[in-house]
Formats: sequence, C-alpha cells, structure tokens
Amino acid sequence: MTIRSMTGFGRAAGPVAGGTGEVFARSVNHRSLDLTVKVRETDIALEPVVRGVFTRRLSRGKVDVTVRIKRSGSDGYEVSLNEGLLEAVLARWALLAGKFPIAARLEARDLLSIPQVFSVETGTTEFSPEEVAEVERLADAAASSLIEMRETEGRALASDLQVRVTRLQTRARGLAERRDEVTRGIHAALRERLKHLFSDATLDPGRLEQEAILAADKSDISEELQRLEAHLAQFGQLITSASEPAGKKLDFLSQEILRELNTLGAKARDLHLIREVLEMKSELEAVREQIPNIE
Repeated sequence: MTIRSMTGFGRAAGPVAGGTGEVFARSVNHRSLDLTVKVRETDIALEPVVRGVFTRRLSRGKVDVTVRIKRSGSDGYEVSLNEGLLEAVLARWALLAGKFPIAARLEARDLLSIPQVFSVETGTTEFSPEEVAEVERLADAAASSLIEMRETEGRALASDLQVRVTRLQTRARGLAERRDEVTRGIHAALRERLKHLFSDATLDPGRLEQEAILAADKSDISEELQRLEAHLAQFGQLITSASEPAGKKLDFLSQEILRELNTLGAKARDLHLIREVLEMKSELEAVREQIPNIE
C-alpha cells in the first residue's frame, strides 16, 4: 500500500430507484476523519448507508459527500390545493371585476402566482433493499475514485519524501563516520584550553585525563546517532511499504527525528557537526511541511 494524500475528489453515477443517482465526494486535510454527508430530505434514509461506506474506506481528512437522486415520476411529492382560499380569491375578484374595468376571468398562470393557494410537500421516500444496495454501490465507486486520486497524489508525495529522507540518512552516516574524530577533537580542545588557562600551574596528568573523559562523555553523540538512523530507516519504510494509513506515524517519527537533531546540536562542539545538524534540520522542516497532507 502506498501512502495517500488527503486531498482529492471522486464521483460515481448510475441508475437508482427508477431514476438516476449520483454520489460526489471531495476531501481536504484534517487530523482525523471529519465526514459530512448531504442528502435531500426525501432521501434521508440513505445517509447512514453512504456514511458507512466512506467511514470504512477512509481514515483521515475532511470529506464532504453529496448524494443526488433524480426520479423519473412524481414519487415523493405531494401537491395540495387550498380550495377555501381559492374560492375566496375568485369571489373577491368577481366583485372587483364588477366595479372596475378588469377581466373577470383568471388564467391558470394567475392562480399559480397567488401565495398559499398551491403547496408542494416532500415526504420521506422508502427505499427497497435493492435500491439501497444500488446507492451503496455508487457510494463505494465514488470512494474508490476519491482514493485513486489520493493515491496518485500520495505517490508524488512519497517520491519527494524519499529523496529528502535519503539525504538525511546520508548526512547521518557521515556524522557517524566522524564520531571518533569529533571525540578526539574534544579531548584535544580541552587539553589546549586547560593549558592556556593554567599555563603557570602544574596539572596532574591523571586528573586532566579524567576531566577530558568526562567532557567527552557529555559530548558523546553515539546514542543520538543510533536513534536517528533507526527513526530515519522506519520513516523510509513507512513511505514505501506501509500496510495502513501512515500519516500519524510519520508525524510522530518526524517529531522524534527533530528531538535527536536538537540534542545533537546541543552537544555539538565541532563546527562541521553544527553545520551538518543545521542542514539536516532544514531538510527535516521540508519533510514536516508535507506530512499534514498524508492520510
């Protein structure tokens, strides 16, 4: 399974309930799954069916789903005529026609323009199990179309992230190869500093060596490098072969990688090491900007 983006759209249409149906889905970034299903009042019974499909297929993102059912008959509509009101209007009109020079006959279009004479109400439609299954298939097809687009964008994200993680791994290996050199440099710098500060005093070589060892131990970066390399390896594996949506795991790993880089920077006593850590943090920032786009 490749990583997925959280942005995209999908659509599916087909025959439903003696007419036609359409399911349209659009998604953007969100920390969890925020699903909204919009249906007409007459089709409210379909809302939980469609919601169930998208809840099973997606794990993150703000997803808006719209369901439209177009019927070929008059099912679901009830037309009412307020006869009492119409009789009152016609009687009043006949009276006015006797007083003023206006036509006494009203056309149908005139009656339709009178408020409250006609009303059209919609009732909740009952769907058969077969019709519900048709809508469910449309919803599943729309979800598949949405996921396909999210996976296409996800592959582009994965390609960019893989390049950046490879750069970080290369730099981490370079730091590991210079670890002993950095330690020796710390020893030498400490000795030179003490000699400069106490040029007129006689220093115990044993105590000097002990202080150098303590300083080197405080500046040792072995554990940080090991954890950093492990986190980067896991990050790369999730990008290429995650078995489930990996956005939250990648976000956590990026925080752990930043933690190790901060520790390396705090321990750094070597100019080259400081520069490398800064470059790695800059690269990691570009990675972290992409992670909120991943499901």
